[in-house]
Amino acid sequence: MAPADLAPQLATLADEPPRGRGWVHEVKLDGYRVLCVQDARSSRLLTRNGQDWTRRFGAVARAARALPVPSVVLDGEIVAFDDDGRSSFAVLQDPNRRNPVHYVIFDVLSIGDEDLRMRPLAERRTRLEALLRRVPRDGTLRLAERLGAANPLAAACSRGLEGVVSKRADAPYVAGRSETWVKSKCHRRQEFVIVGFTEPAGSREYLGALVLAARDGASLRLVGKVGTGFNAAMAKRLRSLLLPLAVTRPPRALLGDGRPPSGIRWVTPKLVAEVAYTDLTRDGLLRHPSFQGLREDKPAEDVQLEQPRAIEGVTLTHPERVLYPEQGITKRGLAEYYEAVGGLMIPELLQRPISLVRCPAGSGKPCFYQKHWVLPKAEGLATVEVLEEDGDLEPYPTVRTKAGLVSLVQYGALEIHAWGARADRLESPDRIVFDLDPGPAVSWPDVIAAARDLRGRLAYRELASWVKTSGGKGLHVVVPIERRSSWAEVAAFAEGMATEMATASPKRYVATAAKAKRQGRIYIDWLRNTRGATSVAAWSSRARPGAPVSAPMPWVDLDDLPGADALRVPDVLQLMRGRFRDPWQELATIRQRLPAVEAPPATVKRPSSRRPATREPRR
Repeated sequence: MAPADLAPQLATLADEPPRGRGWVHEVKLDGYRVLCVQDARSSRLLTRNGQDWTRRFGAVARAARALPVPSVVLDGEIVAFDDDGRSSFAVLQDPNRRNPVHYVIFDVLSIGDEDLRMRPLAERRTRLEALLRRVPRDGTLRLAERLGAANPLAAACSRGLEGVVSKRADAPYVAGRSETWVKSKCHRRQEFVIVGFTEPAGSREYLGALVLAARDGASLRLVGKVGTGFNAAMAKRLRSLLLPLAVTRPPRALLGDGRPPSGIRWVTPKLVAEVAYTDLTRDGLLRHPSFQGLREDKPAEDVQLEQPRAIEGVTLTHPERVLYPEQGITKRGLAEYYEAVGGLMIPELLQRPISLVRCPAGSGKPCFYQKHWVLPKAEGLATVEVLEEDGDLEPYPTVRTKAGLVSLVQYGALEIHAWGARADRLESPDRIVFDLDPGPAVSWPDVIAAARDLRGRLAYRELASWVKTSGGKGLHVVVPIERRSSWAEVAAFAEGMATEMATASPKRYVATAAKAKRQGRIYIDWLRNTRGATSVAAWSSRARPGAPVSAPMPWVDLDDLPGADALRVPDVLQLMRGRFRDPWQELATIRQRLPAVEAPPATVKRPSSRRPATREPRR
């Protein structure tokens, strides 16, 4: 017996499929959504708004009656495949089609008296597979295809499919739109209400273009015209359907200021067109629209403009662009990473001038380094005027909010590098950064040992220090200081520390940048502490294969890390889903002054690897 409260579950639009083991991915179909309700007496095919299309697709209804169960409710899509095996709405609507119609089934809501909707999808799928194994193999009833690729959207798009529907394997079936079903498309397609048409010109017949609107609550707003995608036969049919709906004035529900456009024959907004397009202009008009067919299964009152969720209020262009091919991380995926780590990054970056490594086409493609902000105003970003050596004031970007981080992704930034001073006191640094850069033939344990050696020498001077991976080959040791010293004083101290280490262990360390001297040694790069120099920001991604991150670490965890590029964007996101504690939580609260450079004893007692050096600094 069919459940009394039948209503289909609907998917929420997203730019890309969700990640994680709990999701399964199916091929998105291009047809009519239909519930099949079959019992001992009949089979009925019901559209999502309750229309009975049993007679229209009699072959499907007859195939459903052959199912070896007393009653069943199925959810799927009626499709017709083109000659390349892809579901095609245009082929389905063609009255002269030669290709047969199929019912592709992706869910079962009930079998007999057993209501399955509260069972997890994985169980419903198993029951559906068992049921369809017992039907005739004429192909009228088919099981929905699943995609097992690491990047299901890329796999679907490479085959010329419409997209992907992703579903939580452990979720029940719920009526209406939900977050447990997510759809992502290879090409943007949307239903629009037809509010008018233009007369043909030149060699065209019957119709010039359809005038389209998108519903905004109870109102409509114009989104442009579509004049391609229909042949003469379809144009003739459209005209015959539109003429009885003609009105002398624009529809009352249509939004707009001033006079309506001229040359349009307005109609009552009853018909719904499905249209493919590449994007929307800033004015909300369709770019490169192409008519795909009439949506007779959807009333005009239910059609709303679908837009992917903005991230921190920032809408990304080309969000599906793959930035890190090895992980399949898209532009949207990287933006979501910065949304997740933004609470950690913003305190680090606030008011600091930053520089960027921008790679518009992604990692492995041409990149460039940018200091000055020459781009339009962006959400969450500001600029700070910096006096350059040549005497000119130049605008540098600075991040104010999470939206600013997402805006940087929108402009193709894969790396964020920050000054060691803040905009309100640019001449007084508030931190020192030592970049331990290993030369050829230096092992990773040797880099860790160097970081701990430096930490011990700093602790001898009563300076607490913190550590992070570079996301490349080495480690960064970071020392917060009070803003009482000049750039020259900070640079002199950093150089003195680097020279001290190179003098004490000349076979292990070098304090000069000459590559010829770095074979088998670690370069203690102190030049990050000169005015205008930057270092990669904590939690920033790097423009390197694999999407590594410059990740803060507890000192005690260094030995468990296999390399400086071991923590990557997906790894950090996974860490943050657990019991995560910011390794740099105390860094912002420490108060310590820069001491004078002085020679330490011949041997320096290193602090225990079990806890950071936190004793009260010398005043």
